[in-house]
Amino acid sequence: MLLGGCASKGATAAATGLAGATKPGGSTAPGATTPTGSSATSGGGPTSHPSSAMGGAPFPGQDPSGSDVSNTAPGGHTSDAPPAAGHPQFYVHEGDKAIALTIDDGPSSKYTPQVLALLAQYKIPATFCMIGESADKHASLVAEVSAAGHLVANHTWTHPNLSKMTAAHVTAEIERTNDAITKGGAKQPVLFRAPGGNWSPTVFQVCAKLGLRPLDWSVDPRDWSRPGTDHIVQNVLSHTKTGSIILEHDGGGDRSQTVAALQRFLPQLLEAGYHFVQP
Repeated sequence: MLLGGCASKGATAAATGLAGATKPGGSTAPGATTPTGSSATSGGGPTSHPSSAMGGAPFPGQDPSGSDVSNTAPGGHTSDAPPAAGHPQFYVHEGDKAIALTIDDGPSSKYTPQVLALLAQYKIPATFCMIGESADKHASLVAEVSAAGHLVANHTWTHPNLSKMTAAHVTAEIERTNDAITKGGAKQPVLFRAPGGNWSPTVFQVCAKLGLRPLDWSVDPRDWSRPGTDHIVQNVLSHTKTGSIILEHDGGGDRSQTVAALQRFLPQLLEAGYHFVQP
């Protein structure tokens, strides 16, 4: 099954840096400015998703205007404090140059081993947001990801739009996936990522009931759409800043561009002084 990726359809892009994130109600944080962004359409789901591009200074030779960014800075979420209850986590809060890498929609028998090899090569811890159906089918890969020191997060059983589902259906999607992940040999997930970033009060309530922390992202190169390896690399390098949570995919289709992009941008981020943490 070819998944549409985690970025949702019709998202409006407004590339802003951490300093330009707005407070709830739309007011700008003290001393912050909100640069004008561009709009782009992303093809993963039927509703809009407020993922944020981190903005900021590009790497040498990079032109952020060349990125087709579908990540809008959500109001009220900056890197100086964790999000309040009932809100997803868009950033990590582990100090200067700390960033996180998340890998969605696997595990995949073809691409997950390739991603694991790159992470081992560069000694990078990541978070794998797994689809329950895939985790059940590839239980040995669930164990391999966990044994390598990576976190395994819950990403639902079938990758549906949860915002349109009842609490009972949301609970079933999550609990069935938890069972597949733990049977595969990983620890009980503590993180949950909604497909497409399609959150709702119901989803937050179920997460709270099940002891799961909602996890989103802040840098989205739309790798699932296969925009080209150069595009993925440029987008990540242009928009990653302290606190960024980067979204990539190892499942749901042909992820050869993602693997090639990881091979290029991971060492560049390390050389730029960034270090990887887990949310």
